[in-house]
Amino acid sequence: MFVLVLIGVIIGLFALAVRYRTEERRTTEYLGLAIQIAENESGLAQSLRQMFADLGDLERQDLLNQIDSLGARISNDVVALSEQEIPPAVAKANGFLTVALTSWQTAITTLDDAVLLILDVDEEGLSGEAALTTVFELLRVGDLAYDGFLAARLELEGDLADEPIPEVDFVAVGTENLFDGPTIAQRLRNTIRLDGRHDVSITARTDPMPLGEQNGRPVVPSAESYSVLAVITNEGNLREEGISVTLSLELSSGTDPAVTREQLVLSLDPGQATTIEFSDLTLLPGELYDLQVTVSITEDADPFNNTFNLSFFRNQE
Repeated sequence: MFVLVLIGVIIGLFALAVRYRTEERRTTEYLGLAIQIAENESGLAQSLRQMFADLGDLERQDLLNQIDSLGARISNDVVALSEQEIPPAVAKANGFLTVALTSWQTAITTLDDAVLLILDVDEEGLSGEAALTTVFELLRVGDLAYDGFLAARLELEGDLADEPIPEVDFVAVGTENLFDGPTIAQRLRNTIRLDGRHDVSITARTDPMPLGEQNGRPVVPSAESYSVLAVITNEGNLREEGISVTLSLELSSGTDPAVTREQLVLSLDPGQATTIEFSDLTLLPGELYDLQVTVSITEDADPFNNTFNLSFFRNQE
């Protein structure tokens, strides 16, 4: 009987030791992720402060792209934390870290809406100013929650419990002016380079390309098939969507109806260009053709770069 009791005690102690080691391993894994997240958010906070400091040098789309990038970075960390197993020992610390991350995430992912309210919707920016103030308050809530996480972490044990971990202050001491709603709203309204500008342009060429001239006009050589390659460029500082590109090809004599084709470019970011092809075009030997390729959007600041025209011969057989 005594032997059975002793065996039971040994098994119980072994189970407790295994559970302790498992909890310690899980705690170490959690702390490793928490340190990585803290390093990420420390860098993100610095990037956000730099973005606000550089407002005068940013164009509208650059600013919005930076905000989107910051939002994607913190959202990745929110997902990583949500997928991490949380041992009981770190429940308190994890509660604080979760509140910090979600507060920062909400602030950053709604920042672009506040900016657009200031620039586009409310002439005086009052609704956008209020939204911006809410964003900054959420950043401060996250900072306070992170302080709670650091304090709770001091109560933990494990291989990484004493490892250095960055302090994260989105609204750091001495940078309060960068996180004041009325101040930033006024800077946004006063920054001319943030004005939106819609503008697309087009150039084109035949395929095959002309190899000579006749009566001052280019001559396209004989080929099994003919195409027109059109390059569409977003010259503005706003993302463009639903860009229409139309081709018209007709004999200069006007004896046959013009051939018309249309394609749609789904989207182009500022500065981005794309090439589309109008293929399987028919050209008769020795004839003179008038080619016109046009790009159009709903609003265009420079309509004079929206059309490409070319008169050319197809050579004789």
